[in-house]
Amino acid sequence: MADRDTTGGWLWHLRAFFRRRQWNPTTELIAEWLDGVQPAHRELLLIGGSAGWMMSSRWLQQFERVVLIDIDPYAPTLFRWNHGRALKQSSTRLEFLQCDALLDLGALLNTYPNASIFFDNLLGQHVYRVPDFDRAENDLNKIAQRLAGRDWGSVHDLFSGPADPNTLPAKPIMSFAATQSALGSNVDGVTGTPLHRRMLDQVGGVDEWMDHVTSGVFPLGTKTRLIAWPFVPTYVHWLQAGWVSAASSNQ
Repeated sequence: MADRDTTGGWLWHLRAFFRRRQWNPTTELIAEWLDGVQPAHRELLLIGGSAGWMMSSRWLQQFERVVLIDIDPYAPTLFRWNHGRALKQSSTRLEFLQCDALLDLGALLNTYPNASIFFDNLLGQHVYRVPDFDRAENDLNKIAQRLAGRDWGSVHDLFSGPADPNTLPAKPIMSFAATQSALGSNVDGVTGTPLHRRMLDQVGGVDEWMDHVTSGVFPLGTKTRLIAWPFVPTYVHWLQAGWVSAASSNQ
């Protein structure tokens, strides 16, 4: 998240465990968005799901089979702790595959041709995995092309940075809609103001913010949901959530 040490491993899980109550408003907004997503398949590749700290059990229950893919060895045990009971109630089969999903994406798509795909807060971490931002952005801009003809979605970091809790609006808007085209033009089609500026104003953003170079992940015109995630009281992430149907991903 704010640095490499918080993107996975025991420190991430410890932080998530103790902050899950504070993160609950964001988790609920993600769940509400997922409630409106209708996957084309009953099988799901959940890529980067980790322990599923902010994942919706309710949404997962619609699948007959969920394949959790993560490099984190703690993921299967903690994911079952968070979601195992709910998945047992819905008779959803849960499997775990430990691999680097982005590196092995082609093989995974061939192995699971009849699965919907969901990147769970993974793509925004790619900037920590590669030597430079240009390469990371190039990799992420090719995701939609690699998934052409597939049913897929993602929730990922868009921007993150420091925030002053004392400058928060009285009633900050924690979630709003945007199209991928609006992100590219950096202009909010509703207000006509710079979209990035509006996002920072919503959460009291200050100083320099980090661009996770995910603005080009979805095809242009994709309807997305922007969701604020106060990671800690003084550091906030804006998440982007979107879904691409198989028909539209062929275009």
